[in-house]
Amino acid sequence: VESVCQSTPLNISFRRALAGNRWEAWLHLVRRLMDVQLSQRLNQLCWKLTRNGEFTVKSMYLDVLNSSSIPTSKHVWQVK
Repeated sequence: VESVCQSTPLNISFRRALAGNRWEAWLHLVRRLMDVQLSQRLNQLCWKLTRNGEFTVKSMYLDVLNSSSIPTSKHVWQVK
């Protein structure tokens, strides 16, 4: 991955030609990947809804309640 991302233009070939929406999707993906910084450090998960980065049910529950896609808390309890 590192050698591909360091080459300009990207050293990638496809079996089939990308056309239409697929070409646009590819360009969108490449633009997003250009912001990724690779390192030799170990991967680490970080929960963005708490200050210390650790998951809590409370933080997830509060985020679901505050979400604009769920109008009232009763919908949380009706999820199957």
